[in-house]
Amino acid sequence: MALIEWDERRYSTGIDRYDDQHKRLFAVLNELHDAMREGRAEEELGDTLRELERYTEYHFTDEEEFMEGCGYADDCSECFFGHQEMHEEFAQKVTELRKKHEEGEYITMEVLEFARNWLDSHIAGGEQDQNYSDYFAEEVDDYDFSSHDIDESTFQ
Repeated sequence: MALIEWDERRYSTGIDRYDDQHKRLFAVLNELHDAMREGRAEEELGDTLRELERYTEYHFTDEEEFMEGCGYADDCSECFFGHQEMHEEFAQKVTELRKKHEEGEYITMEVLEFARNWLDSHIAGGEQDQNYSDYFAEEVDDYDFSSHDIDESTFQ
């Protein structure tokens, strides 16, 4: 059984690009959860945390550039800056957890619970990813995602 399962109604932003990125984050957590159930968590945790650091940098950068490019950051600047702050806090926490792990602390459950709860509330929460999704659906007629493509391979 997965730690966190994708539910289209709960998590979809209606923007395939970001849904795919969110699904990748879910997969990273589920892979760690599987490793924990199989007794391999300690072996996998460092790699997982480094991947979370890299992939969230990629995802957060892409998502924030999109919010700026489609007008959301201007039309709802308070929402945008709050969203950006949540991204920064998540990134800082993941780095903190990686450092704890490197110092020998057992933190697998802390990582799983923190990341699952954060992703669930951030993606499904009405004030976060669903908020820019609603804005996009209501306010943006046409948006060229390729205008801000980021090379994902540099973050993997």
